[in-house]
Amino acid sequence: MWLYDFPMSVGLPLFIVFVVGVSCGILLILRKWVFRVAPQGEEWDRVLSYAVGAYGVFYGVTLALIAAAAYGNFTEVDGVVLEESSSLASLYRTATLLPEPQQSELQEQIVQYTRAVIDNDWPLQRHLQLPAESDENISRIQQSIDAVEPQSAVEVVYVQEALEQFRELVHDRRDRIALTHLSLPGVLWIVLSVGAVLNAVLIGLIEVRNLRIHLLMSGMLALFVALLLYAIAGFDHAYAGPIAVTPEYFQDLLDGLFKNEP
Repeated sequence: MWLYDFPMSVGLPLFIVFVVGVSCGILLILRKWVFRVAPQGEEWDRVLSYAVGAYGVFYGVTLALIAAAAYGNFTEVDGVVLEESSSLASLYRTATLLPEPQQSELQEQIVQYTRAVIDNDWPLQRHLQLPAESDENISRIQQSIDAVEPQSAVEVVYVQEALEQFRELVHDRRDRIALTHLSLPGVLWIVLSVGAVLNAVLIGLIEVRNLRIHLLMSGMLALFVALLLYAIAGFDHAYAGPIAVTPEYFQDLLDGLFKNEP
């Protein structure tokens, strides 16, 4: 989507102008026709009020449900990213219990993997591409754990714990990558787009003598619809766009836990 190429400070105003402009344009196209064909009396307004009221409920509920689903997808991705970073932190802590030189080697491989996620995986996921560059880093972490030769029963326990945490890391990483293309079905975007057009059409069919008031009413409703549609689009692809899950959890590890450890 073209909106993903702009920051929110640019994309949101552009999208609002587009939606409000289309809505007002539809109003101006229908206005003369309405004055020409609308029957005298209250029948036109009465029938139209029923249609606008019923449509407003249906479209409003639809927007709310889809917005909630999009935000739910967004929070799911954010939670998966947090779990992966937590698995990394736990494995890094467990590495301090292993004998040298595997301890330092394992911690170094964890740091390199974290940097690879930030520098390599995330740019690809922002472009909705599945990353594979960090596969080699995962293999090196596994090799570092396998190279440990425990000398006591306690160290055996530590190695087993490290292997369990490594399995959790691989699982969390797979979930993060698998959710790269998580988005709403295309048919829902058709529903939202057609619904926005129908909303503008129904507003344009209302017989309002004062053009400024009519445009103001149409613009205000279109503004709110535009804000909701932009929010849904922003949440739709969690890794892309101005509203996106960022690698801040991994960066926090580099700036905090990994940096502070001797």
